[in-house]
Amino acid sequence: MTMVHTMKRLQEDHALARKATKRRQYDAAFKRHLVELSLVPGASVAKIALDHRLNANILFKWRRYHLRELARATPKPRAELLPVTVLEPHGAVVAASAPAQSPPSAARRRAALQAGGVIEIDLPLARVRITGMVDLAGLRVVIDALSQQ
Repeated sequence: MTMVHTMKRLQEDHALARKATKRRQYDAAFKRHLVELSLVPGASVAKIALDHRLNANILFKWRRYHLRELARATPKPRAELLPVTVLEPHGAVVAASAPAQSPPSAARRRAALQAGGVIEIDLPLARVRITGMVDLAGLRVVIDALSQQ
């Protein structure tokens, strides 16, 4: 027997061995049941997987897929614009819809920053009032917290 024939035979034997070991298929109801068991507070994914003769990584994969599908199916709240009123440091009220005025001078901006500012947000059940110097990062934290309500 030549070397070429031996190699072909080994490749064929290897292909047959691969075909004999198929991946197990699980139906969707079984997967959903195990995922729901794993989402119970205090549940151990590793124990659930072991009890059902699964690798824990497979169950974690099913959980990720399930949670992503839930997130896609959950309706997102529609973003709404809130009415805004800006108070100048001297007490003058400027409505948000007012036409743009000439930009304030550098000295006036510095004075406004030193004096601090006030941000008021009226909500149906509450009023949020932020006073003092408000930086962009702090304002983002407030807006993110309100948008998750």
